[in-house]
Amino acid sequence: MACSRCQTLPLSVETRGTLLLTGAVRELIDILIGFLEVEGLAFEDAGLEVRLPDSNLFEFLQRVRATQAFNALERRGISALLLEPGETLSFHAFTRARTLEQWLGLIDACGLIEILEAQRFVSWFQPILAATDGAVIGHEALLRGQRPDGTLMFPGEIFSLAGDNDLLFQVDRQARESALRCAASVGLQGQLFVNFVPTAIYDPAHCLQSTVGWARRLGFDPGRLVFEVVETERVGDLDHLKCILDFYRDAGYRVALDDMGSGYASLNLLATLKPDIIKIDLEIVRGIDADPQRQSVFRALVGIARDLGIQVLAEGIETQAELAYVIAEGADLVQGYLFARPAPQPHEPQWSEFWGSDRR
Repeated sequence: MACSRCQTLPLSVETRGTLLLTGAVRELIDILIGFLEVEGLAFEDAGLEVRLPDSNLFEFLQRVRATQAFNALERRGISALLLEPGETLSFHAFTRARTLEQWLGLIDACGLIEILEAQRFVSWFQPILAATDGAVIGHEALLRGQRPDGTLMFPGEIFSLAGDNDLLFQVDRQARESALRCAASVGLQGQLFVNFVPTAIYDPAHCLQSTVGWARRLGFDPGRLVFEVVETERVGDLDHLKCILDFYRDAGYRVALDDMGSGYASLNLLATLKPDIIKIDLEIVRGIDADPQRQSVFRALVGIARDLGIQVLAEGIETQAELAYVIAEGADLVQGYLFARPAPQPHEPQWSEFWGSDRR
């Protein structure tokens, strides 16, 4: 069975059902009832619980925010839960309950929720090149969200809203599936780097089931897929991360660690996890040709990667001087705006000037 949490949105702009509201003390219920009466909403008073039949939680929260009827203490003391038609109140249902304060935070993420509900994630692609001759060996899939008006929501906003509103599970699952679907639709060849957030995965055997299923249905050879850990330095549970990476490896996929060099634990992570590829953080690569400190970090990472049989990808390259330095110091792969910006369907590049005119 696939993981249900990553496939269920906490707030829907369309779903209707029985809205349950409760407070820790009767005084809060009285304040709540006063609000419902002013708003002309039908309800049933059951002591420390109020029920609103045929209600939409999103619409209710919009009313609460528009009227500013409750102060911060009251918003934190009143909890809400929507039971869908035919659903009975159970202990498991209570896990979906949140305070009004928490629900109102989700309203600010309604743009992301609409994208998730309509499954309007797409992936753009940036090429990854071999350092030896500039040949394109694959692409990284980079997430974009399509709003109803056609404008795009970019990863910074997507993951900020998701992290603040407990939506990482849903975002991460749809992002992985979008990468596979979009790559297949544009006929990308070579390796495909697919990002994932380790903290959005409970048990890889369940949480990653849909991703593995999509890869099989779309005909991806496991050897073409590289699953890339984002924000590697922020991972707190190395045992859990190792379990996820082992799951991918056992299925025949390769794994990569992103943002290496951005924190203090990079060398220990390499020794513990032994990924197939490491991506050295763009903050290390930026201006590296003229910065001895960045050069020291880069050489240290390359050295231990060599000892462990790990490929090194230098990302964020924007100048020919940066490119020349990372190639001279042992990078296997390169990526950055110097070669191409992310695009929905990248064209075949022509970069012979960076490797010499005799490149075939």
